[in-house]
Amino acid sequence: MLAERPLLAALAVSLAAHLAILAATGRLRTAVPDEIGFPIEASLAPLVESRQAPVAPAIQADASTPPVEAQPEPPVPPLPMPAPEPPAAPPSVQPVPEPPPPSVETPPMPTPTPVVEAKPEVKVEPTPEARPARPALRSLPGRVEIRYAVQYGDAAFTAGEARYLWQSQNGRYSLVSTLEAKGLASLFVSGRITQVSEGEVNAGGLQPEQYWEHKGERRQDAARFLWAQNQLVLSGNRGSVALIPQAQDLLSFPFQLAATARETESEFSLAVSNGRKLQTYRFKFIGEERLNLPGRSVETLHLQGGREGAGTLDVWLDRNTAYLPVQVRTLDQKGKQITLVAEEVAVR
Repeated sequence: MLAERPLLAALAVSLAAHLAILAATGRLRTAVPDEIGFPIEASLAPLVESRQAPVAPAIQADASTPPVEAQPEPPVPPLPMPAPEPPAAPPSVQPVPEPPPPSVETPPMPTPTPVVEAKPEVKVEPTPEARPARPALRSLPGRVEIRYAVQYGDAAFTAGEARYLWQSQNGRYSLVSTLEAKGLASLFVSGRITQVSEGEVNAGGLQPEQYWEHKGERRQDAARFLWAQNQLVLSGNRGSVALIPQAQDLLSFPFQLAATARETESEFSLAVSNGRKLQTYRFKFIGEERLNLPGRSVETLHLQGGREGAGTLDVWLDRNTAYLPVQVRTLDQKGKQITLVAEEVAVR
């Protein structure tokens, strides 16, 4: 570090001497310009008219006029030439204004409406109704009367009699059953139990609209099937539940099976309401059975519906008499069994 100091001092002295010489000769002043010149950008300027007087063209002499000798008088300044008449202006043509550029404020020019040839009117066919899941295979008679013996328990103890009246006309049906106790049962059960189911007959079989039950003079359970709203209104303060397609009531379901039963169908579902709730049973085809009824033997189809915790429903359909229910058995979860056995069937 100490060795570099004499060298730096010598450089400083040499630089000072050169600056003194440049200042003495005047070269230091002209070496650095006052301003740095940037490239000048070219621009267009209007032309300036010349202030020189225009030179008049020489006058050509007529051939018939004799030449005039030059006079010593001072030359006469040339007469100014008459200004040429301006050329006739062409007929004024109004310029056609160009259409303004399209903008949000300026609406587009209206487009001429094309002429459309009239086409023949096309008729729109109404949309067919959805095919029911289990369409009816057969129609029930217009009027049927069935008298059942009401048997209680496995011992087939006759506790009463039930009469069913089925009527169908103009796409409507009415089904009424009346039950009365008989024998010893009349000592414990008094009065008559009446059940009514009314509704429509369509491609899916029976479509109940209302069901109710009377015990004596008092109305017990009722249900209203509101198909348009897809709601089933239950009795009392139970409110309503969503309807299931082709749902039935406790009175109509055996006749729905009569209209829709298929020997080739192994299993199917059917919802049944007793007015207090709606339960779905899974039915299965048990098989063909010969059923011994009072005074006759009948070829039947045996169907059984079951639901966990709700017992079973068994129905025997007469294959030779419009598949009408000739025997119906209910078995609840407590083991209580009631069987309806047809003693008389009248079809009109």
